[in-house]
Amino acid sequence: MTATATTRPLGMLEWDSVARGLEASDAMLKAAAVDAVVMRPITPGRYLTIVRGDVEAVRASVAAGVLRGGDSVIEQLVLASPHPGLFPAIGSRSKERQIRALGVIETLTVCSLFAAADAAAKCGDVRLHDIRLAMGLGGKAFCVLTGEVSQVTVAVESGAAVAQSRGALLTTSIMANPDPALVASLQEPSTPFRDLVF
Repeated sequence: MTATATTRPLGMLEWDSVARGLEASDAMLKAAAVDAVVMRPITPGRYLTIVRGDVEAVRASVAAGVLRGGDSVIEQLVLASPHPGLFPAIGSRSKERQIRALGVIETLTVCSLFAAADAAAKCGDVRLHDIRLAMGLGGKAFCVLTGEVSQVTVAVESGAAVAQSRGALLTTSIMANPDPALVASLQEPSTPFRDLVF
């Protein structure tokens, strides 16, 4: 199966310094043939870079970013086969109205959120409804999953276990039959990452 734009391998790094993040991002792009998807400051004074390419190039790029970033690196991630719903859920404008259950995974870092959301989306019949990253969240991130209560529960547990193993799980929540006003509040999320189109 050929990788689509949304399933190409991805790598990401977070640094606690904008200057060091810029320098390390330059090293990442020079180290391997990768495409930069995101290179920008995020709250609170961190820097985030996401690259895509073939898996070996992504690994080489992330390794270069870690080496150049040194002790400024907060976290790193390589996903060889990301779930196709990850990027479309960033700043999602879903019009889904009949939601049986909502599940939320909240993490301390963007990298851990991507790892958790990927694991959650792959483990059951659920949909990644929304992903929010760092901005306006003090650097934290969260994802919202929808589906049947039992499926959402399994997915949230799976994603939470991944975030916990990375030391970045903040909390989780599951809501059966969410109130329509709550669902409506998720229809038009505002995110500086809404310009990402895949």
